[in-house]
Amino acid sequence: MIYRKQKDFDNFKCIADKCPKSCCIGWQIMIDEDSLDKYAATSGDFGHRLKSSINYEEGSFLQNNTRCSMLNKTGLCDLQSTLGESYLCNTCRKYPRHVEEFQDIREYSLSLSCPEAVRMLMVPDYSFSFEETEDDVFDDPEEFEDFDFLLFDKLEYARDKMIELAKDSSLPFSERLERIRSSAFALQNLYDEGEIFEMDNISYEDESTISLEYAMSGLSTLLELEVLEESWHETIRETISYWNTNPAKQFSEDATFVFEKILISLLFNYFCGAVYDGQIYARAMIAIMSTQWIMMIQAAHPNMDLAQNIYLYSREVEHSDTNVNTLISYFEQELD
Repeated sequence: MIYRKQKDFDNFKCIADKCPKSCCIGWQIMIDEDSLDKYAATSGDFGHRLKSSINYEEGSFLQNNTRCSMLNKTGLCDLQSTLGESYLCNTCRKYPRHVEEFQDIREYSLSLSCPEAVRMLMVPDYSFSFEETEDDVFDDPEEFEDFDFLLFDKLEYARDKMIELAKDSSLPFSERLERIRSSAFALQNLYDEGEIFEMDNISYEDESTISLEYAMSGLSTLLELEVLEESWHETIRETISYWNTNPAKQFSEDATFVFEKILISLLFNYFCGAVYDGQIYARAMIAIMSTQWIMMIQAAHPNMDLAQNIYLYSREVEHSDTNVNTLISYFEQELD
């Protein structure tokens, strides 16, 4: 098994009550079966409280005013402080650690929806890179019966080239985005035509244009997605209004080093998932346009903390399969 991990993945530590946007507030926290069984067997006064804090039909913790019922007034988890970390469900124990599973390969990263993960990313000398290890463990081939090794190999190669391009500081950042988009479009066409062997030979120097009108249309699509907080819709509306009024506005290059790492993170998380659904272009575009939309939101809200902008976007857009699938369908329409 090959294990690829985002740099400092294993060094991540939750900041708990010091977190400006707790993952214990706003989200429905699902509980795995093993944890449900463990909670059901917990006795005593706390066991009674624990069991009365669970919606067993949905397999999730109940909420009090959008707060997990285990979250106390000081912002700490009573479940962890009373019974220990081993009693946390998989969701709480793993977040914000994210894993993508491919046959005999696991890829690990930290979700941009976590403020502490974003803080780590924004440190100027933090380079978004990957550490790789390997052991003698292998997946059961029957569990990956339809896995296309050839396609995955081509996607890995393409992703490496895209990440290399994303880091190319000799090019304006907007041009890097455009070149990655153009290459993803070419890759999709070759895949659709059954020319997978030609995918290594595409150009990464061709440019397409990501116009303001195109980016604005995408922003409007964000208004159609599921939301955690209604204030998010207001943020998007304000952003659309700002760019309608300031169409000639140029992006500041000051935070390019951050946007570059956002782009790489999203490419790493999304792109190779196309081995399962063939959505090469759409998955690349989620990474490209999410980065551009975050830049547009920041320009429209200069007083907003950039880290807050990043993790709010990720919380609202990425943490819903429905939202991600809506964006995949949106970008897929361009291929018709």
